[in-house]
Amino acid sequence: MTFTIMSLTAAYALVVALLAYLLLLSRLHWVFKALATAATIALIPLTFNGIGELRGLPSDGPIPFSFRMLWAQVVEPSPLQGEKGHVFLWLQTLDADNYPTGQPRAFQLAYSDDLKIKVNEAMGKIAQGEQIQGKVDAKKALPEETAEALAQEIETGMVEGRPGGASTVGERIFQFEPGMLTFGVEAAPVTPEKPR
Repeated sequence: MTFTIMSLTAAYALVVALLAYLLLLSRLHWVFKALATAATIALIPLTFNGIGELRGLPSDGPIPFSFRMLWAQVVEPSPLQGEKGHVFLWLQTLDADNYPTGQPRAFQLAYSDDLKIKVNEAMGKIAQGEQIQGKVDAKKALPEETAEALAQEIETGMVEGRPGGASTVGERIFQFEPGMLTFGVEAAPVTPEKPR
């Protein structure tokens, strides 16, 4: 797979080089040259994200807010091997009515003892034949933080010379924390009422 990623990257670099060469030699109006250059630059992050989706590796993006857990693997940290530890989850997204949507997908989360306990309990229930549903509650992202504490953290960051405040302010809202995740028996899908 690494060869595929490298060859796609090399192909994109070749296209960019050819475009740059043609733009330098052509007599097109400068507006067209600027648009072609801007389009090429805009495609760089899209290509990078697209290649990341093709890799077949677990996604390190956010997990769905409601999902069916199909399986998991916990890799504990190992300082000897330099392994930070990860929790790999194989999930299928559930919609608002608890119907599966899309194909199952693998996700990778950072290891924590709390997450390990929750995942192992859920795996035990899956081994007993139960369907396990997971939910992520973003409201639990800041369980003990108060508005005053966050304001103080921002003020401290401004004093330290960081215009946006401390580097950790706001990151907790977007980063996954094990306290946000709960597992339970999967609820039955909501079915429409029968006509009378």
